[in-house]
Amino acid sequence: MIKFFRKIRQKMLTENKFSKYLIYAVGEIFLVVIGILIALQINNWNEDQKKTALEVQYLIRLKEEATWNIQQIESNKELYLHLSKELNALINKIENNSQDSSKIIARPNYIHPWQLKTDTYNELVSTGTLNNITDLKLRDLLNQAESFSNFSDKQLENWRNIAVSHEAAFIPYRNSVLIKESDSTYYETFMDFNEIENDSNIIELLKYWSQGNMVFYEGINNLKTIYTDILDRIDCIELKNCQ
Repeated sequence: MIKFFRKIRQKMLTENKFSKYLIYAVGEIFLVVIGILIALQINNWNEDQKKTALEVQYLIRLKEEATWNIQQIESNKELYLHLSKELNALINKIENNSQDSSKIIARPNYIHPWQLKTDTYNELVSTGTLNNITDLKLRDLLNQAESFSNFSDKQLENWRNIAVSHEAAFIPYRNSVLIKESDSTYYETFMDFNEIENDSNIIELLKYWSQGNMVFYEGINNLKTIYTDILDRIDCIELKNCQ
C-alpha cells in the first residue's frame, strides 16, 4: 500500500514538472514570435523610409526638369509666333506689291524643334520604379506629358519631311548676303519678296507655313499647361495639401 501511494505522489510531481515546462515552452515561442513581428515591423519601417526618401529625390528632379521644360516651351512659343508674324508680313508685302526694299529674314519652310528633359521619367519607366511616385494624379500627368511629347516629335518629323518637299519652290527666292561686323563675318539669309512677283504657289506655301507655326504655337502651349500642372501637383505633395 505504501508503495502504491509513493507511485501516485511521484506521478503527480512528474506531471507538475511537465506542466511547468509546457508553460515555459509556450512562453518562449510567444516571445520568439513577438520578436520576429517586431523585427519585421522595423524592417518594413526602414524600407518605407528608404522609399519615401527616394520619392523625395525623384520629386526634386521632376520639379527641376518641369521648370526647365516650361522655360524651353516659352522660348519656342515666341519663336513660332515670331516666325508666323514674319511670314504674314512677307505675304502682305507681296500681295500689296509693296516697294519696300527691306529684307525679311525667314526660312519659311521651317518648324523649330525643341529639346525637353525627361531623364527622370525615363529612368522611372526603364527601371520599373514609376510606382515609387505614390501620387496617382502626378503619375498620370507625367504619362500625359510623355505621350504629348512623343506625339509632337512625330509631328515635327512629319513637318521636316514636308519642308524638304517644299525646298525647291523656295530656293529661287532665297538670297544670302555677306555681313561683316567688327568681330565677325557671317551670311544673312532672307527671302527676297521683290522677286516673287505674286507667285500664287509661293504665297500659298507661305500661308501654309505661317499656319503651321501657329499650330505648333497653340499645341506647345498645351504641353506647357501639363508641365505647369505637374509643378503644382509636386508643390501640393510637398506641402501635403493635395485634394
